[in-house]
Amino acid sequence: MIEPIACSFAAAVIALAISIATTPLVRRIAMAARAVDYPGWRKHQASAVPRMGGVAAVAGLFSGAGIMMAARWGDWSAGIRPAEGLAISLAFLIIFMCGLLEDTIGLSPCCRFLMQLAAALLVVSVGWSFATINLPFQENLKLGILSEVVSVIWIIGVTNAINLIDGLDGLAGGVVAIISTSLLVFSFWNKDYIAVLIMAALVGACFGFLRKNWAPAQIYLGDTGSLTLGFVLGVVSLRSSMKAEAAIAILVPILALGLPVMDTLLVMLFRFTRRSSGPWLHRCARMFQADRSHMHHIMVRLGSKRSHIVIGIYIIAAAFCGMALIAAMTKNYAVGMGLLAVEMGVVITIRQIGLHAERIWPLTRALTDADKNINI
Repeated sequence: MIEPIACSFAAAVIALAISIATTPLVRRIAMAARAVDYPGWRKHQASAVPRMGGVAAVAGLFSGAGIMMAARWGDWSAGIRPAEGLAISLAFLIIFMCGLLEDTIGLSPCCRFLMQLAAALLVVSVGWSFATINLPFQENLKLGILSEVVSVIWIIGVTNAINLIDGLDGLAGGVVAIISTSLLVFSFWNKDYIAVLIMAALVGACFGFLRKNWAPAQIYLGDTGSLTLGFVLGVVSLRSSMKAEAAIAILVPILALGLPVMDTLLVMLFRFTRRSSGPWLHRCARMFQADRSHMHHIMVRLGSKRSHIVIGIYIIAAAFCGMALIAAMTKNYAVGMGLLAVEMGVVITIRQIGLHAERIWPLTRALTDADKNINI
């Protein structure tokens, strides 16, 4: 019991140190390579900021987890087969290269999707997939061939959900650290010490990177970071579900990742239904087009201070992760479904309040300006 805790703590410290040490170097490389985000329609910063910061976070993650895993491989090698290790490592490399190429030379949406699909297929090819799913009136429904399909959709969905919430200084890194902490606890509860080690290193890497990513950010995660960290969360949450009780296997990762996943799904639905006219194919394509309809975009347009928005989203994410752990500890499917309904209600309510306030904001501001003119 003590050894996994000590190894995980060491992995987190190594990841933290490597992330802190490499961030300035990565920043200089990004500037030299012109991998820079400029102020624009979807960019909130006042000046140009280098991206590619995810290289430092990923370096910390794999240094921390890799060093400690190699040091104790003789004891923990039974937890993962060589074929699994090779396939998962190759999948991570594909996603990392996808993000790095996007940050430096740019990729077409089709190429991005194909690289993510290849990585996800590698993961499920070695047996990492959701085997069963519970429905309200049908327990332990075996997915059969749909197991791999659902798992691929989950991995790609989580990967892009983290990528899409990376819209404010410190937001994605902090949310990933919070979710990783909950998955760390859940994995420790299930005695999945390899997942514990990876999540501990991910927490350390995120905290190390946040030193330069907190507002005002000096460097961004970029797609290199957000895609890779999202992929790690998707894969580890999938592995964690394989180790959990059947009744809560799929619920815990959904609850823990509820905020980014649900917000992304609601945004896609909003894009699909925003203008009902037009061919179905065009409306489906619109679901994947970038816009400013995510929760944090709405809150920014209302004039809220960005650091306060980020802290507020941290609190919501932490609450959702707490719900995931409650479902895990109680091992009660009904409790898990109830908490999932609460999460959905919270996300929908926040979005509706934000959209309503956004609609009345111009009128309120106009009335305020009119009052000022009268006073003058």
